[in-house]
Amino acid sequence: MIGKAKSVKGSLSGALYKEREDKQAEIIYQHNMIGETPKERWEEMKEVADINQRMEKPFLENVISPEKSKGDNLSKEEWEKLSKDYAEKMNFGDNQWYAVLHKNTDEKHLHIFANRVDFSGKNTIPDNFIGEKSGKVAEQLAKERGWETAKEIAQGKKAEIKNVLEECIPKSKSLSELQDKMHSKGYVLELNYQNKGGEQKLNGARVIPISEYKSKEELSKREQLAKKGFKLSDIDRKLNINSINAEISKNIIKTQNYGRGI
Repeated sequence: MIGKAKSVKGSLSGALYKEREDKQAEIIYQHNMIGETPKERWEEMKEVADINQRMEKPFLENVISPEKSKGDNLSKEEWEKLSKDYAEKMNFGDNQWYAVLHKNTDEKHLHIFANRVDFSGKNTIPDNFIGEKSGKVAEQLAKERGWETAKEIAQGKKAEIKNVLEECIPKSKSLSELQDKMHSKGYVLELNYQNKGGEQKLNGARVIPISEYKSKEELSKREQLAKKGFKLSDIDRKLNINSINAEISKNIIKTQNYGRGI
């Protein structure tokens, strides 16, 4: 399970976004709040946050996303329990927060919006290393439920990609042919180029499951920052685009020698 968190200024537009119809949004739980609409929830939380005028980012935006096979089978009560357990481990205390379930993506996920300011105006939720803390809490919650952790899922995916690469590279005589073979196995080999001296030179590559892939034109700025798939060096430290090119060159020589009967 993946957990993310960051402190934000917050806005009415952000509150409306969380509950947009196209997100197939469902309110799961709200704590110490009575608002019934996105606007009411935002105004209610802002009124408390405004008690503390020193805080530039008085809210905490959180996202927790279980692995698909788990998230697809959770009841509303189980999502509620997950949100409460997360809030407890993140030390939200009696501060206001609410959880919204998004069901419009391949993996259902919770958006949890919390007020860092309590009812007396104190900042009770420090944001130092908050993203790292959220990730660790998500790992703990996954382990408590007997689910695979985000780290375990990533390791499994990387091992599978490495096996596919090791199968496809010896059969390829160009990068484009390797891309085609990877595509037939369910992966996109995305090549990265960098401008050097006015020339576009190959600089690296990522391997992305087709189910997660979007072209760069389709990606939002937020999605571009949270890139899908894995860099070659993440899959294996010894793996890089130069080593793959070297293997492909050997494949070409072998084919030529075979044709000459060498």
